[in-house]
Amino acid sequence: MRKEILVPAVAVIGGGVGFALRRWGLSTGFEPDTGLPIPGAPANLALIALSVVMAVLLALLCLGCKRAFSGYGQAFQAQGNTLYATTGVISGFLLLGAGALMAAEPAMGGELVYTRLITAALALVAGICVVLTVRDNFRGLADGKYSFKLLMPAYAFCVWLIAAYQVRAGDPVRLDYVYELFAIITGLLGLYGAASFSFERGRSFLTALFSMLGVYFSLVTLADSHQLADMLLYAFTIVYLLTNTVTLLHNAARPELPAQGEHDTEGSSDA
Repeated sequence: MRKEILVPAVAVIGGGVGFALRRWGLSTGFEPDTGLPIPGAPANLALIALSVVMAVLLALLCLGCKRAFSGYGQAFQAQGNTLYATTGVISGFLLLGAGALMAAEPAMGGELVYTRLITAALALVAGICVVLTVRDNFRGLADGKYSFKLLMPAYAFCVWLIAAYQVRAGDPVRLDYVYELFAIITGLLGLYGAASFSFERGRSFLTALFSMLGVYFSLVTLADSHQLADMLLYAFTIVYLLTNTVTLLHNAARPELPAQGEHDTEGSSDA
């Protein structure tokens, strides 16, 4: 099976199993009166073990993805790929929807309301950037170096991580929120990894690995109770990182190709 199919399939299947284990753990792994985790609860231990196995397995599957690309345009080129365009645009609208809903949330008081509003604003801008990035990749246009559009989703996730931790900071039970934070952190690293190709720092292995871990942990934490805006952010993480990783792994397996928009440059340099 081709790697661009196998690796995402493993992440999605593992995430589905993790979702089921998390639901089982939420119903049987915590004391109903105090909310404290029950020591040795099978569901909680099984999910921890699964997460370790998934991290190792995905690392092994992504290990062969070491191809060096000349830039973002070459790593994520998807000219004429309608499936890429469809899923990419859907992910952009998920991000726009999350930003709109988060901005419309009732005030929570304190500093939290400000970090949520900043996250909402960044998500709205990032959603537009994602749609534009997908459009350019579909049309075969190069983003070039130091693209601001590619960094915006990562910026939004940075502030989202702060907002999510503020909500959970007073909770002494780490199992209540650890998978949520893992999902945001790995999703952030996956987005940053994709953007790093525009800054001549791209690493195919790390980008694919963190993207797939972001998909896995996002699927797991969907079993938790979240506001609708956050659910849409996790849905964006799943759809967009799957789209990016399939494209990256597909291009990594292709013969050497010039980056998008670099044909003229290469031709003039040869002359």
